[in-house]
Parts: sequence; C-alpha cells; structure tokens
Amino acid sequence: MKGYFVQYKFILPKDVKHSSYTYQKLFRAIYGYSQQVSKSNGKTYVYHRLGVLSGTPFIKHGKNCVVIPQEKFSDLIGFFKTGKNPSHSWTIKGDWKAVYYLNEKEVEEADVISSLENLLDRTYILNPSKEHGSLLSEMEKAKKQLSERKKLGPNYSQTLLIESKKIANYPWFKEVYSKSDKLKRFYSMYSFFKDQ
Repeated sequence: MKGYFVQYKFILPKDVKHSSYTYQKLFRAIYGYSQQVSKSNGKTYVYHRLGVLSGTPFIKHGKNCVVIPQEKFSDLIGFFKTGKNPSHSWTIKGDWKAVYYLNEKEVEEADVISSLENLLDRTYILNPSKEHGSLLSEMEKAKKQLSERKKLGPNYSQTLLIESKKIANYPWFKEVYSKSDKLKRFYSMYSFFKDQ
C-alpha cells in the first residue's frame, strides 16, 4: 500500500522556546489531545479535542515525521499554510511557518493495520449521556440495546453510521480489514448499522 511520508519542522520566532505552550499547541493542532476537567461536584470529565489528523490513520516515525494515506495530505498541508484546525479557534495563523519534505512510501501491511486499530481506539463520539465514548464500544452498546428492543437516543444510529463510514471508506481499511480481528469486528458493526 502507498502512503505519504511527511517530515516537517516548525519555524517560530527566536524568543519562543521549544517547551512553550505555543509549540505544544502546534502539535495538538495536528494530532489532537485529551483534556481532563474536574467539576465542582467532584466528577472528572475527559474531553477529546480533535486535531487535523484525528480522524486519519497515521504512522508516526518520530516527533516530526508521519506517514499518512495519500488522500489526507491536503488536510495537513492546509494546516501548514493557514493554521486552520479543529483544535483551536485561531483567527489568524500566528507568527510561525512550517517547512516539510514529502516522499511517496510503500507502507507495510502490519503498520497499516496497527494505524487503523489505533484510529479506532482514539475515535470518540458524544453518546446520549453526553459523555465521550469510543466509537467501537458505543456501536457494541447500541447494537445490544437494539437487540433487546430498547430505543436509542434520537439520531444516534445515524451518528454511529456516519462516524464509522469515515473509517470504513479509507482505501487502507478496505485493503486490510479482513486481516485483523478488531477491524473485522468493527466492520461487522458498521454493516449492522448500515442495514438498519
């Protein structure tokens, strides 16, 4: 399978240290991050903030190197040029730029499978209880509820189908899903909701 190997470097003003929050925000904007928030009632909530590559299978080859499916390259380059990302509401790009090197790369099947399994683990949706749950576990819970003739929240089946379709439609996924138990389980859930 083919992917794009992208090596990138951020160039910031000299007074910005690598340990600064600005630098951290750039990586969060690419990969997303999780945030724990403790409320006054003593309950802790975990929020998953999206990055440019949050919905993308990727293979990290170091801090500033990533292999992505060819069709996702434009999203990453768009961020490098404009700063636009789902994680931060930047109205202007800021005083930074990115330089990058691109090369087409043959990707090992095992790495693709691992990247897709990892994508499943980090894909969260807001469930009817207004909490973030992993897509696969939410699909399994919803299927169980339907088999017990319980109703789901309004439009919840549709939400599960829309989010799972994004993963199932990746060319990488179509090539390898039959070689992973986890991906096969996910595809079975996806097919179930598609047929509802």
